[in-house]
Amino acid sequence: MHTKSDYVKPSKNRNLQALRFIFFSVVLQGCSIAFITYANIGTTPISSTNFVLSLHTPYTLGDTTFIFNILLILLQLMLILMGEEKLKDHYVKLIIQIPVCVVFSFMIDLSTDLLTLVLPENVTYALSWGLVIFGTFLLALAVSLSVTANVAMVPGEYFIKLFHPLVHKTFSFVKTFFDIFLVSTAVLLSLFLTNFGAVEGVREGTLYAALLTGPTVHLLLPLCAKLNPLLNGTSFEGVEDNKNVKEDEK
Repeated sequence: MHTKSDYVKPSKNRNLQALRFIFFSVVLQGCSIAFITYANIGTTPISSTNFVLSLHTPYTLGDTTFIFNILLILLQLMLILMGEEKLKDHYVKLIIQIPVCVVFSFMIDLSTDLLTLVLPENVTYALSWGLVIFGTFLLALAVSLSVTANVAMVPGEYFIKLFHPLVHKTFSFVKTFFDIFLVSTAVLLSLFLTNFGAVEGVREGTLYAALLTGPTVHLLLPLCAKLNPLLNGTSFEGVEDNKNVKEDEK
């Protein structure tokens, strides 16, 4: 029979483990953006404007994404200072977003460079859809891991978290509006920069990523939740032992 001393206590390093989860999820997010964008049938809503700017400037998609995210962090700071929130309640999560931005932007460019080495510049339409489907799954997995870790958010998500109470709307409503705003901006910007010759970065792949990421996250979250023992510094065997203890005590 097990005794109480057999319990596996949660580790005090949960935050460190959670940060590892976050940065791993950010690596996956960067890779997913590269896969979807390389397909050349549209990119994700959050990356659409950044992608258009990268096509018409010397900057890469990773560069424009980094600049955009830093601007979002500054907007977050402005919202906190203007509102009733206290900066001390947010400064850690604000600071964490900076290395998150660096890793995210770096992985977008690195993954894109690696894809150019193994895939032709002009991929077939079937392969394009394969890249979009795989990239969307990868993005959903990354988001699920981030939610499971529950220690930090990417700038776009944290901006919405701070903004939606100010307009008295739900997070999902503001998130949808924000995505529509970015896609609309990308369309208008690309039309302007091409003298109304083409719409860049927004196509069927954009619609697929927008519609399928959320439901896929919903499916993956229960699976990722099973990784919580790793966050708590507890082995899966330890979890089973704890269950056996409870059964023995009945």
